[in-house]
Amino acid sequence: MDKFKNLHLWMIIPFVLMQSGFIDSYWMTWTSEDWSTHIHAFSAMFWYILLMIQPYLATHGNIQAHRTWGMIGFFVAGAAVFSAISFLWQDVHFGDIGGFGEPFTADFFYGIVLVELMMMTAFAVAVIMAIVHRKRTDDHALWLISTIFYIMMPGLGRGLEFLMFTFYGPYALLALSICSVMIIVTLLIIGWRFKKITHPAILLGIAVNIPTFFVYWIGQQAWYVEWIQEFMKY
Repeated sequence: MDKFKNLHLWMIIPFVLMQSGFIDSYWMTWTSEDWSTHIHAFSAMFWYILLMIQPYLATHGNIQAHRTWGMIGFFVAGAAVFSAISFLWQDVHFGDIGGFGEPFTADFFYGIVLVELMMMTAFAVAVIMAIVHRKRTDDHALWLISTIFYIMMPGLGRGLEFLMFTFYGPYALLALSICSVMIIVTLLIIGWRFKKITHPAILLGIAVNIPTFFVYWIGQQAWYVEWIQEFMKY
C-alpha cells in the first residue's frame, strides 16, 4: 500500500491538464452551454476528483470511506460514459454538413466519432475490471489510474490544438498526435514504475490512443461513414 501513498498528489497533474484543455471550449462558454454538456463535464470532473481522493483515503486508514466513495464513483463513471456517448451524434451531424473548414473537415468529425467511442468503451471496461479486481490492490489501482488516460485526449487534445493554432497554425492532426504520444509515453512510465508494463490496463490504454493518429483516414472510409450515419441517426 505504501507505493500508492503519494498517488493522490500525482493525480492532480492530469486533472489540471484536463481542465486547462477545456478553458477555451467549455469554461469560457459555460453560460451558453446546454444542460447535457454540463452533465458530462461535471461527471467527468467528479471522476477525476475521486481519483485524487480515493488513493488518499485508502492509504491513510479510511478504508470504509474509500469503499463508500468507490460505490458512488461507479455511478459517476456510468454518467460520464453514457453522457459522452450521447454527444457523438453531434459529430456525425457536423460531418454531414461538411465540417467547418480546415482542419475540422467532415473527415475529422466522422473519424473522431470512432476514436471517442473506442475510448469511452475502454473506460467502461477498465471500471468494470477495477470492480472485478477490487481485492487485488495493484490490479484495482492500475485499472483505475489508467481510466484517466483512456479519456484524456478530448481535453488535452483541445488544449494542444488551441496552443498550436495560436502559435503555429491549424494542424489538428499534429496536435492530436502529440497528445496521444504524451499519453502513451505516460502509460509506459506508469507501467514501468509499477513493474507491470505489460498489464492489460496499460496495453488497452496504448491501443485506444493509437487510432487518433489515423482520425482523418478513418473518416474517409465510405463503408464506415455509411455505418456511423445509420447507427447514430439524429
